[in-house]
Amino acid sequence: MPRNIVFTRIAAATATALVAGAALFAGAPAEAQSIADIDAKGTITIGVLTGIPPYDTTDSSGKTDGFLVDLSRDIARDLGVELEVVPVNNASRAAALESGRVDMLVAHMTATPKRAKIFNMTNPYGAYEMRFVAPVDMELNDLDDLKNKRVSVPKGGTQDIAVTGYGVEGLEVVRFDDDALAMQALISGQVNATAAVATVANDVIAKRGLAERFEVKEELPIFTLYWSMAVRKDATELHQWLNNFIYYEEVTGRLDELHMKWIGVPTPGGKLPTF
Repeated sequence: MPRNIVFTRIAAATATALVAGAALFAGAPAEAQSIADIDAKGTITIGVLTGIPPYDTTDSSGKTDGFLVDLSRDIARDLGVELEVVPVNNASRAAALESGRVDMLVAHMTATPKRAKIFNMTNPYGAYEMRFVAPVDMELNDLDDLKNKRVSVPKGGTQDIAVTGYGVEGLEVVRFDDDALAMQALISGQVNATAAVATVANDVIAKRGLAERFEVKEELPIFTLYWSMAVRKDATELHQWLNNFIYYEEVTGRLDELHMKWIGVPTPGGKLPTF
């Protein structure tokens, strides 16, 4: 076969492969989230956890507002784009990010090793103390006091993992879609106790006049953990930008300002860790 014909066929085959590869790439989900992507879109869509007052509330028009929304507003402002807030709960937040429904999450996710395999988790932007909430007259000093008790948790949350892992005899973990429903299960008598963020529980107890019935049990702490933002694995540039953003919000005092505004206390735990 003449050499020029061989070269022509090789070139044609190579070109066909490149076109096919480009078409396959073009048909793939457009999940990359660079700063340029966000600039071009003109909007950043942020999944914000709801159902955990005082961290969230609704404004006069019924839209989600609060600590997480204010923090999201700061993100959009510093990126120079508009903000779209998408309310999520414990059960739906991961799927919202994986599916591309949101660009990122400001949804009180703890950076567990399991989550870090799926998402890029930022340095923490806040901390929380997880505690049991139960009737005032219920003794809860050690794990044995949980025997044969029903404890509500938000499905998939870190308290779900922790309480399920106790392995206490007769302990039944009852799962709900979010923290608010888990708390309501306690108030309505469906469970003996619930595992909740201490500041959230104290807010509910105070606002609903429940101090004579329920209290946060300090004698048996569950854990103190930190909240991180989450982006998809391919959003490395956005991930690094968010780490810079969180650092700046902390050193300028903005994080403490937002905590005082919505929760009534500075950021728990002192200086936030980095990793």
